[in-house]
Amino acid sequence: MTRGSERAPFVLVDASAGFVPGGGIGRYVRDLSHALRHVEGAPPARFLATRNQRALARERYREDEIVELPLTWRQFAFAVMVGVTCGVPFDRFYGEPAVVHSPLGYGPTFRRARLVDHIHDLTCLEHPEWHTRRTRLLFSVASTRAARRADVVLTHSEFVRRQVVRELHVAEARTVVIPPPLGHAFAALPREAALERVRRRFDLSPPFVLHVGTLEPRKNHVTLVDAFERMRRAGFPGPLVLVGQDGWRFAPITARLAASPEARHVMRVRDADDTDLAALYGTCTCTAFPSLAEGFGMPLLESMACGAACVVSDHPALLELGKRDCVAVPARDAGALADAMLRLWRDPDHRAAVARGGPERAREYAFPRWAERIFALYRSLLERPATGA
Repeated sequence: MTRGSERAPFVLVDASAGFVPGGGIGRYVRDLSHALRHVEGAPPARFLATRNQRALARERYREDEIVELPLTWRQFAFAVMVGVTCGVPFDRFYGEPAVVHSPLGYGPTFRRARLVDHIHDLTCLEHPEWHTRRTRLLFSVASTRAARRADVVLTHSEFVRRQVVRELHVAEARTVVIPPPLGHAFAALPREAALERVRRRFDLSPPFVLHVGTLEPRKNHVTLVDAFERMRRAGFPGPLVLVGQDGWRFAPITARLAASPEARHVMRVRDADDTDLAALYGTCTCTAFPSLAEGFGMPLLESMACGAACVVSDHPALLELGKRDCVAVPARDAGALADAMLRLWRDPDHRAAVARGGPERAREYAFPRWAERIFALYRSLLERPATGA
């Protein structure tokens, strides 16, 4: 392997999550890859892929942009856990980068490379029952150790940054908050165009309540369904539209959906693209995001950008993002959630007032602004003197 000192220093991004369809970390990695490859001023970058991701990596990146590990993802996860536990550096294994960005937060650790360890949330520690055994193991073994050894721990919210300092014992000076970018498609569409797309794609018309997010315990679908049933009893005529794939620990959620007396009025959408989502946000009565825990809350940002009135839980990360541009209720209070959504349906002036500030708030998360902040972080690390032997 060519030594990093014999060529220009580069940033290596672990791109493995970006090959998985869907939102969340995968979307973030795809946005990061796009910025590093196409935005002016980006530092030199390469992208890490595991052996079983070879074909996908070559579809997305040039050959000279790929660092391919001779391991499958499962083997890689095991190697990372062993490496961070035993203090084995991964510099040569990763092609001698100057900076490594680990969007999954697992590290590993390095002797010479500067590590940006990305912690999205600490739900694996707070609520291990919400996660698979493999995810819990990776986080407890790899993420906690990598965060403590990283040059920078990156979070998407001040709430998570404070958690990292408190729970993982990371020095505050090594933490940075850079919220993720808003996707290019998320802006208010002309009303008639949005209505036409929603009718054509989903045979759907207002009024309806919209929730966007993977089916998993922390999204609190059970409380949302309870609230929706209360709305129907109070006269709300439209459906509840759930956009997102099945995630993990979702069997109790799907069982609750199937058992609901309003089951025929609950619509699952698994194939919406960003333009579909913008149209859904722009035509819904309100979006509901009653999460029990979040690290940021991307669907809230998207819905604000598209001019939707939003009802969220009172979780600190959502309050930090939404500020005064949403309605907040206690996470497990189905009655309060139903009342908030019913008022938005019944009172158009209230609905307009709640939605009014969202697009302006969302502009703070524009893609170019985010890209420049990420590049500035990389440049600050690239400019540091090399360490290790």
